[in-house]
Amino acid sequence: MSDELGKDGVKLEEEAIERLVKSLDFAKLGGIIPAVAVGEDGRVLMLAFMDEEALRRTLSTGMMHYWSRTRKRIWMKGEESGHYQYVLGVYSDCDSDSLLFKVRQVGNACHTGEGTCFHNPVVEHLAAWEVPAELESVVKDRIANPREGSYTSKIASGGLAKAAKKVGEEGVEAALAGAVESRERAISEAADLLYHLIILLQMKGASLEDVFKELKKRRR
Repeated sequence: MSDELGKDGVKLEEEAIERLVKSLDFAKLGGIIPAVAVGEDGRVLMLAFMDEEALRRTLSTGMMHYWSRTRKRIWMKGEESGHYQYVLGVYSDCDSDSLLFKVRQVGNACHTGEGTCFHNPVVEHLAAWEVPAELESVVKDRIANPREGSYTSKIASGGLAKAAKKVGEEGVEAALAGAVESRERAISEAADLLYHLIILLQMKGASLEDVFKELKKRRR
């Protein structure tokens, strides 16, 4: 299976597309299959549906197309809002009756303006290792889509100099807390430092993953 990642997204050749379409069970749900879109940071963005033609258009253009059960037609994500989704990867489930797409999301995924359609917590528990990625995702959204009253948006609006200054201030406070204050204060100040560092990194077009990769390169 050959594919091409252009400026839009992954595009498959016609033969590969037809091979994938024929391997999937569209009949189970009457001609459609669930399609889950996941962002580059691993966050689930939305759940929609595809018929065979929507899948063909998705894989031939590199841009996400879905079947609207309400409008009874195929629609391209972002055709009205400009919040397009570019295909980065495609995964079939074990029963071949649903698909997961890794996408590059432009703007917000949800029509309400939220970054993800799954923004209403019912029961929420994040493992410790999930917190930085979730925080980074929120920071990225607040920078790209400023909100009134958002502290992150306020810091970002001041430019790199202001964001860098805050990192410096928080670094000093974290160092002092580690030297002369309690364990709890050291943890609290370290959290403040990490948060402001994430803002600065995002404004520089970098991420924690980039930092982790750099640390990995330094290991011996």
